[in-house]
Amino acid sequence: MRAVIVTDGAEAGNAEIREDESQRALSILGAVPVDFFRFRDRHLDEDADALKTRLRGVLIDFKPDLIAVPSPVEIHPDHVTLSRAFCELIQNDASLFAALAVARVAFYEVGYPIRPNTLVDITPVAAKKYAAITCHTSQLAFRDYVSYARGLNAYRAMTLEPTTHYAEGYWVGPLPALRTIPFSSIRDMVGAAPRIEVEAEPLPVSVVVRTKDRPALLHHAIDSIRATRHPAEIVVVNDGGQQPQVADVRVVNLAQSAGRSEAMNRGVRAAKSAFIAFLDDDDLFYPEHLSTLTAAARGSQHAAWYSDAVSAFVRVGASGDYETHSRMRIFGQDFDRQGLLVDNYIPLTTVLVPRETYLDMGGFDPAFDLFEDWDFLIRLSQRGTLVHVPRITCEIRHVEGAGSITLESPEGSTRFREAKLQIWKKHAEHIDQSVFANAVEKQKKRLSALLNDAVEARGLQNHLEVDVARLQREKATLSAEIQALHNRVNEALMRISHLEGANAEIRNALAAAEADRHEKGVRLKDVQAAFAESQQTNAALFAEVGRLQDLLDQIFKSRTWKLHAIVERMKGRA
Repeated sequence: MRAVIVTDGAEAGNAEIREDESQRALSILGAVPVDFFRFRDRHLDEDADALKTRLRGVLIDFKPDLIAVPSPVEIHPDHVTLSRAFCELIQNDASLFAALAVARVAFYEVGYPIRPNTLVDITPVAAKKYAAITCHTSQLAFRDYVSYARGLNAYRAMTLEPTTHYAEGYWVGPLPALRTIPFSSIRDMVGAAPRIEVEAEPLPVSVVVRTKDRPALLHHAIDSIRATRHPAEIVVVNDGGQQPQVADVRVVNLAQSAGRSEAMNRGVRAAKSAFIAFLDDDDLFYPEHLSTLTAAARGSQHAAWYSDAVSAFVRVGASGDYETHSRMRIFGQDFDRQGLLVDNYIPLTTVLVPRETYLDMGGFDPAFDLFEDWDFLIRLSQRGTLVHVPRITCEIRHVEGAGSITLESPEGSTRFREAKLQIWKKHAEHIDQSVFANAVEKQKKRLSALLNDAVEARGLQNHLEVDVARLQREKATLSAEIQALHNRVNEALMRISHLEGANAEIRNALAAAEADRHEKGVRLKDVQAAFAESQQTNAALFAEVGRLQDLLDQIFKSRTWKLHAIVERMKGRA
């Protein structure tokens, strides 16, 4: 385990005291190494780039399996900045994947509850947690954080077993997944509250959407524009197709198809706003797209601004709806004027450009119906810098069976090569041997870095495969031990069953013996009573016999008896 404390906490106390309090709190939790970045409290957004550099160093050095990060819906501005900086670091630094290929991210709650997908029973260690919080004496003078934590933990235990009194809630997911998920979607997954944004004068933007007979995709695209909640004008250019059934948008209907370039030019000429954003009907804006680009453009005099995009591969699913079956991070490169002459790395959907600049340049060249956007960007780059905003804000979709020009003209196809040669011929005055040499050198460096990452990833994979094999062996051993224990338990249960049967027989015998003893006891009392009565009768009889004997003795001794005896002898009876 390793802890990172990002800010100095000086806005709510003495920085040295707060650092000491943190050390004492961590000592209660165990021997936890800690890194103090000491960025200014409540000014972390001003140090976002330096923060990413420091975070990257810790992640590469420690290679954690689980990373706990403040949730992106926190109230404290530094918590949100830290969460955003972490996500952007993962999205834009592909080299981190070799080190963190199997890592998971756990977003945690502090000042605002999330919608957790994982609850952890902390009942056995809750007292230690609250004891650690009490170490922050300077903060407890303002707020009873122990009670707040205990209340939240008690609430999280509500749906768990009755023996769980305290729990913590987390939103846990695989780290690699963050690479293709925009920050707004992460906020929604974690459980963001409805956004309340106040902007006195948002930059006026018109979004030009080219379409032709793809009504379902068009509605998806328009819905994605409206989901940005930016007061943008939507201009739909129908390039010779059926009349689109859309409401509250400006529609430019072309009786016949004028081609991709001229369709865009017609849309920009019809637009009324000072800035132009571009969206084909098969692509999508993410909720933060327009706000991100307009924030970068505000007060800036650069030629244009562009963000990062995710490539999504879409097909019609069994339900009849469009389903994304894979996502890739292809577009996310910093501006390189020479590199743009060799290949296009800026999707048009990511771009925001002043309308006046677009019109002054003459817009898209109608000679191009493929790579018209690349040609425009090359000409635009000759006027100034294209500012890269390294955030995922939109989605380039490749829809199977929907007439995607990218899928119909894949790299390596004849049309693809001819269109690329057409670009190079047009801009040959800017292209010399050094341009391609520099491009090759840069590509070699990128490939070398990717190869190193791949080798490291392969090493990690081999290591993981060894670990998996070891775990499988341990699993087999444990399974055998568990089976043996089950057998022993079954044998014990059978013995217990037999003993319970014998015990029942003994209990029945004891009960019968007790009943017999009781019955014989009752009979014994009757016999004893009869014996006592017979003794009394015998005594009375013996007494009567004695009395009669005495009477006989008196009779035999009397004269009368003696005379009677003489008379009887005389009669011959004696």
